Amino acid sequence: MFDFIRNTLSFRKLRQLCVNTALSNFVGYVAGSLVVLLTTYESVERRALNNLFGILPRKTVVVHRLPEWLEWTLAVLLGYLVMEIVRHIIKSNKYLRLIDGEAREKVAGNRDQPTAQSGRT
Repeated sequence: MFDFIRNTLSFRKLRQLCVNTALSNFVGYVAGSLVVLLTTYESVERRALNNLFGILPRKTVVVHRLPEWLEWTLAVLLGYLVMEIVRHIIKSNKYLRLIDGEAREKVAGNRDQPTAQSGRT
């Protein structure tokens, strides 16, 4: 039982979990932020009673192209989808698995096993 827990919670596997989670969460956050960035823009306030018809300095106002609830929903959904796609790519790509250590273990395991060609001279 102790060996099972030690192998399950090894330093390599915990590092793999942290790296994969941090990378996918960061890329998902960037994708969600990009949605918000693309659906808003800043504009300068016009002359009105608020700024005493131009006597007071004009303020920059953030204008939303979509309703805020739709903007946030799109940001969350797109961020989640991108995060899951990045996790899938990391798990399926053999070169990105080198981060995990799984491929290293497989290569080390293949070196230990004798092959049919290695016995021939």
